[in-house]
Amino acid sequence: MTELTLRGGKRVRPALAYHAAYCFDHGLGDECLLDAALSVELLQTYLLIHDDVMDEDGERRGGPSVHVAMTRQTGSEPRGRSLAILAGDLGCAMAQELLVATTLPKERAIAAMRELVRMQWEVIQGQLLDVVGGAPPAVVQDAKTASYTTRGPVRLGAALAGADASATACLERYGTPLGQAFQLRDDLLGVFGKAASLGKPVGADIRAGKRTALVEEALAEADESQRAVLSSTLGDAAASDEDVAAACRVIEETGARRRTEALIDQLTTEALAVIADCGLREEGLSFLRGVALLLADRDR
Repeated sequence: MTELTLRGGKRVRPALAYHAAYCFDHGLGDECLLDAALSVELLQTYLLIHDDVMDEDGERRGGPSVHVAMTRQTGSEPRGRSLAILAGDLGCAMAQELLVATTLPKERAIAAMRELVRMQWEVIQGQLLDVVGGAPPAVVQDAKTASYTTRGPVRLGAALAGADASATACLERYGTPLGQAFQLRDDLLGVFGKAASLGKPVGADIRAGKRTALVEEALAEADESQRAVLSSTLGDAAASDEDVAAACRVIEETGARRRTEALIDQLTTEALAVIADCGLREEGLSFLRGVALLLADRDR
């Protein structure tokens, strides 16, 4: 769990929580805020470990996923999966411990813990919809990704600062479209990104058959021959690089990539417009503006 946490990652979740608190006159020390914010990073570790087990993903952040590493160490696939689940559970427990061990005033600690729990509830709902299938991709990803990537962390930051309901709602209205933009960028990177930047094979999402909003958009706009090319490769774990490249061309030719890029820009603009009118302190606001632009145009 430690190795995966320190291996890489964007650290955007704790950074959002930390700087969201600085949008208000919080009256707390940096160390207290930092420990509380780091609980979100450990929550991320826990969720990544369990997600890789469920999706049977072999790589994460440029190295073996935890269940694969534990399988290699023990020589047993069932034992490796079991140990990975326990490692994820440990990450969840440590996230909670970090939050309750801070020197936050009692009422803020309780409010922050409620936000951490809320993130878990929403992610579990998103994972459930993903596993069962049938829900629109946007609904799944809002619960599965936006909940704990952007919306949850800024709400937690507001709780750390003792912000009122109106200010918290304002940050939530910022975090929701930003989280949607983040996921759409992930969808694009999963198809058109570079392996060296992503830390996982390019085309893995297509071979895994992930019905992202990008893929659904392409299928909806494809003609019969294009749909046949994309459908035949989608979910084929043994698809060749040439087959994956042909599927990527279909996504490009149908305009799905261009429209997704435009939607990312629209959602980012919406997020920025929200925080411009919230009366937030510039100390935290400048980071929220910058990270919105960074997340919208990233390569990993």
